[in-house]
Amino acid sequence: MRFHSKLMLIICSLLFGVIVILGATFEHMLAEALEKEIGTRALHTAKTVAEMKEIKQAFYADDPAKIINPIAEKIRASTNAAFIAVGNLQGIRYSHPDPDEIGKQMVGGDNEAVFAGNSIISETVGSLGPGLRGQTPIYNDAGQVMGVVSVGFLLADIDETIESYRDRIVVVGIVTLLLGVACTMLLACSAS
Repeated sequence: MRFHSKLMLIICSLLFGVIVILGATFEHMLAEALEKEIGTRALHTAKTVAEMKEIKQAFYADDPAKIINPIAEKIRASTNAAFIAVGNLQGIRYSHPDPDEIGKQMVGGDNEAVFAGNSIISETVGSLGPGLRGQTPIYNDAGQVMGVVSVGFLLADIDETIESYRDRIVVVGIVTLLLGVACTMLLACSAS
C-alpha cells in the first residue's frame, strides 16, 4: 500500500472515531438535559396544581374526584403530560387520565417522601408504564400534608424525542465524515 493511501486510511479512521465519540457524547448529554428539563417541568406543574385553591377545597367535598379530575385533565392536556394524578393521604386517586383508575390506589411506591412533606422527581413504573414524574404534597390551611400531586411523562415518549435527535446527530455525523473523506482524498491526490 502506498504512503498516501495509508495516510488517507489513518486520517479517515481517526475522523470516523472522533465523529462517533462526539456523537455518542452529545446524545448522552442531550438525553440527560432533556430528562432533567422534563422532570423539572413535571415538578413545577405538580406544585402549581397543589397550590390551586379549587384543588384544596375539593378535598372537603363529598366527591373530590368530580371536582379535581376535570381541572387536572385540562392542565394535563395543556402541558402534554401523560398524567396528573391527585391523591389523598391513603394514596387513593382523585384524578387520572383513565377514569377507571380514579378511586384506586396510586402506583409507583414513591409517595412516602411526599407524605413526609418533600417534593421529588422520580423515575418509576406507574399504571401507564415507566415514567418520569414530579410529585409534591398538598397542604391544608393548617400547613399539614393532606394529599399528593403527581405529574408524569412516559419514558417511551422521552425516548422517542431523544431518538428523533439521534437521527439528526447521525445525519450530521455522516455528512461530516463524507466531507472529511473528500477533503482527505483531495489532499492525497494533490500530494501525489
